[in-house]
Amino acid sequence: MGEIIRVLAPGGYAHLVTPFCHPYHGYPRDYRRFTLDGLKELAGGDLEVVSQSWRTGPTATILVLVLEYVKLWLPWRAWRGMVHVVLGWLLFPLRYLDLLFFRSERAGQLGNHCFLWLRKPAERLEAERLQ
Repeated sequence: MGEIIRVLAPGGYAHLVTPFCHPYHGYPRDYRRFTLDGLKELAGGDLEVVSQSWRTGPTATILVLVLEYVKLWLPWRAWRGMVHVVLGWLLFPLRYLDLLFFRSERAGQLGNHCFLWLRKPAERLEAERLQ
């Protein structure tokens, strides 16, 4: 976060998207999960929160977990790839159910990815010029 703050121009925006309820993805590593509160804590007082929400909701989370669960049963990579495409395509329309949940504050209890739009305050420009 320090590097994001350093290189962000005064008045500039940063968009952070992180996983929350998401299967393990070890490419190259999988270290942690963030909540909206956790992301705001990382931003500290240096950046102001412009917008915050969930990029994908509870239905998308359940569908991703079902897809990954089915793939666990398959021994060959080619089969897992085929199932990912076919089952993912068949289940995709159900993700539109999340439009109903985004109106609820509880959507984040099982959200898949959360995001923050952050802004570096413009008044920092003068302070940075003086340094």
